Amino acid sequence: MKKLRITLLSFILLFGFVAQSFAELAPNRIALGVQLGARFEDVKNVFGVPERVTMEEVKSEAYGDFVESTFIYEKESIIVKFYNENAWRIESNRNNGWATPDGVTVGMSLKDMYARLGKEDIKNPAENGETLYWYNHDTKQQVNAGNLYVFVKNGRVSRIVIAYQ
Repeated sequence: MKKLRITLLSFILLFGFVAQSFAELAPNRIALGVQLGARFEDVKNVFGVPERVTMEEVKSEAYGDFVESTFIYEKESIIVKFYNENAWRIESNRNNGWATPDGVTVGMSLKDMYARLGKEDIKNPAENGETLYWYNHDTKQQVNAGNLYVFVKNGRVSRIVIAYQ
């Protein structure tokens, strides 16, 4: 009986820690100036008129054929990619004042990032000596609000990407 209690307690503690380890973010925490799904005009209202715009026809078995437009804000170091007319990827790659709703900015220390976001869902090496800290959207609501990808290099946030997986 004592072994059963110890085993049961061990499982409860183990699964309790596993459940706590995922930093699922509510949809309103997945943003960088605008949220994913924003339309052209929404993005222009927040970031202004882009310095460059590119358009590319994409043929995709997974998503069907679509036009990917990219708004490039070179002075701000912001890039917004659109699936047809809806933002599907937003990237900041310089300390430009833009932040996530939790206040995470490029240039912030890893310690401060953790204080705002908690533990990541996935941590992997990335390119150029960066480490990727991946924060999942809130899967409890079953809403695909996208994901927050924070890249860290030399102990500081080097890039922030908000994107659908």
